[in-house]
Amino acid sequence: MRFNRLPLVHNAKGDVRKVGLELEFSNVDIAQCVDLIKQLYGGKVQVKHRFSQKVVGTRLGDFTVELDLKLLTEKKYKALFDSLNIDLESIKIGDTTLEEKVEDALETMIRKVIPYEISAPPVPCTELHQLEPLRQALFEHKAEGTEAFWTNAFGMHINPELPNLETGTILRYLKAFLVLYPLLLKTGKTDFARRHMTTFINPFPEEYTDRVLQPSYSPDLNQLIDEYHQFNPDRNRPLDLYPLFASLREEKIKSFSNLGTVNPRETFHYRLPNSCVSDPKWTLAQEWNRWVTIEELANSPARLDMLCQEYLTIKENTLLGFEEKWTKKTEQWLY
Repeated sequence: MRFNRLPLVHNAKGDVRKVGLELEFSNVDIAQCVDLIKQLYGGKVQVKHRFSQKVVGTRLGDFTVELDLKLLTEKKYKALFDSLNIDLESIKIGDTTLEEKVEDALETMIRKVIPYEISAPPVPCTELHQLEPLRQALFEHKAEGTEAFWTNAFGMHINPELPNLETGTILRYLKAFLVLYPLLLKTGKTDFARRHMTTFINPFPEEYTDRVLQPSYSPDLNQLIDEYHQFNPDRNRPLDLYPLFASLREEKIKSFSNLGTVNPRETFHYRLPNSCVSDPKWTLAQEWNRWVTIEELANSPARLDMLCQEYLTIKENTLLGFEEKWTKKTEQWLY
């Protein structure tokens, strides 16, 4: 499957827009992952520690590979042993240390439910096909994705650079996503565990969606950020705007509580797709092309306005089954 072309390929500076991808999976450990990346793209390994490593200087840029759990990547488990005056690094057990034994035990316990994650460097949107061999290599090495087990709430995150940083542009993209969300859930078959058993992709509240889709909703940037945070005071939305907002109003985002670390970047953080690396029919292009559908609608203002109005009208007049009814309507209009 080919990667569809964005309607706006270049950013405001005239450069080709870049896209970062993050892929979660299990059953292929960090040592295997960095070897695969080196074989495919070159580079050399930098080891922060066993659960967080990089492959730097590849022909695409720098890759990060880590276990997606701060307990291990930030060694937070050591606080308990420190409180007991136990120095894990200094206690030898044969050829290894107690610290390594503790980490072995923790990894064994959690690696079936906590994924490994590869963060690819931002690549030009016209070159995304260069990441497909990595997906294929993970499949060939028996990586397990969302579909491998019912508790695997694993995702693929797409981080597209914006075509420009105007508030109106951000708002159009947000509206396009909200209007298409029921269809994206259906076509992407968003995993049950990710939607219902965990908080990884909480949907936007209906009250917020209805507010944003109103024809009269035309906030400035500060209002857009304030109201986004008012209705969505966490990072677990299928379209996370906090990294983008932090790049534009960093001090404001720092003043918000309970968000954890927000790394500023001029990208959307699209978190909805599953990571189906063990499915032989699945490709990165499938998920990317769904994002392109959002971009196409965001850059068709007349169609977007029409869909927003229809969404609000149909929802107001539907007591039950709105999402199914709306999905059928959007399929008719878009396809």
